[in-house]
Amino acid sequence: MQFLYLILSLYFGRKNPLFYLIFPIAMVSGPGAFIDPRTVLFGADIFTIGKNMYKDVIILYLFLVALYLKYRYKVPIIIKSPVLLYSVYLLLLIVLTLSTTGTNYDAINLMRLFLYMVLGFFLMLTIFSTANSRQFIVFFNLLLWATGILSIFYVLNSSKIMPLFYQENLYQEVDFGQDSFFRDFSTIPYFSLFIFILAFTVTLLKSKIFNPKAVLLVLCTYPIVLLYTFTRSLLAATIIECVLIIAFIAYRNPGRIFNKSTIALGLAGLILFGIVQSKFTNELGYYTERVNSAKTEGVNEGNALIRIAYHVKAYDIVSRNNVLLTGAGLNKQNEAEMDTVGAWTADSTIPFLLLYTGLIGIIIYYYLGFHFLFKTWSQIKHSFNPISLTLFVTILSSTLSSFIMGGYRWGDPFIFFPFVLVVALGRLFKSENLSVN
Repeated sequence: MQFLYLILSLYFGRKNPLFYLIFPIAMVSGPGAFIDPRTVLFGADIFTIGKNMYKDVIILYLFLVALYLKYRYKVPIIIKSPVLLYSVYLLLLIVLTLSTTGTNYDAINLMRLFLYMVLGFFLMLTIFSTANSRQFIVFFNLLLWATGILSIFYVLNSSKIMPLFYQENLYQEVDFGQDSFFRDFSTIPYFSLFIFILAFTVTLLKSKIFNPKAVLLVLCTYPIVLLYTFTRSLLAATIIECVLIIAFIAYRNPGRIFNKSTIALGLAGLILFGIVQSKFTNELGYYTERVNSAKTEGVNEGNALIRIAYHVKAYDIVSRNNVLLTGAGLNKQNEAEMDTVGAWTADSTIPFLLLYTGLIGIIIYYYLGFHFLFKTWSQIKHSFNPISLTLFVTILSSTLSSFIMGGYRWGDPFIFFPFVLVVALGRLFKSENLSVN
């Protein structure tokens, strides 16, 4: 299936350079984009969403595309960014690690994954620098359609109404009530939360720049996807970001909140909730049970205390080795000790960064978040538009939640994608006086 996405990217990318991103987004989306581990490029036992080889393919592909576009459009390589500081620091850590612990497979693997984050940023930035405002909007309309359609596929598969994906690659099967269903993360459409918040914002602002049918499709399908993830933190993030959007719009222009489209959106939400209650009773009951359990888990070792333990253990390791500032090195020699505490790589951000990149790495990482947060805020003051507003609440939510939550997508070439959009949007504001209202 990857070959189909590759062909689509190369064909449509000639007309719109942002369409070259179809292939890497499909790759990182995993089975949610119909990437079945039985039909991979090569090595079905290793080339899956759970491994890292697909990230190598993404970076190599982005590099070749960026190189081609640079010479075709004569665009300069953009390196004036605080991400460059993070890149230099990571290179320094690589040199320190190689000089102290030498080379081994685990160390090289970890080094390349950290570098992929910053490489992904600069390569995507080069690609976005070749696009005009019309191509920018067309690309986001594509993401809206893809998210809505793949959300339908996700619900059909997770509910077992129509199995679509390779079942052995799914995360967990849940038996609840009289039905069983899948709780899965690897088949969730990529950027789905961001795209849903964008659709929500577009609707409240009554923006006409995006395809209204695609926007409506996302608004109707993603809430059910949210149910089927059974992830309380994702539910909380969605609610918080929606509340922030409503608060910003109500403060800036109260008339846009109390209008027919908002009332219609509210009624649609009630109808959708009624459908969920009648058609997905067991799934809703399971989710309700998980949400209610969070009230009692807040102070036990399954939640708050275990996260504190991650911080304590990571601090103990770097302090014991006198590497508080730079971390214990980009290697996995301390992972076994951290694993004795729990699932620290998935449920913590600061301990993860502290162990590998030290206090300096944590400071630079959060500096990036707040730098682009304030940069987006200045864009909002210049143009109160749905894209900038969505980017602002997305960066704010992810930056603040990472202080206490996990979900650090280390090694993901798209981890800084919102930052790329901030820079790209700012360029379009200056060069084309882009209006996205």
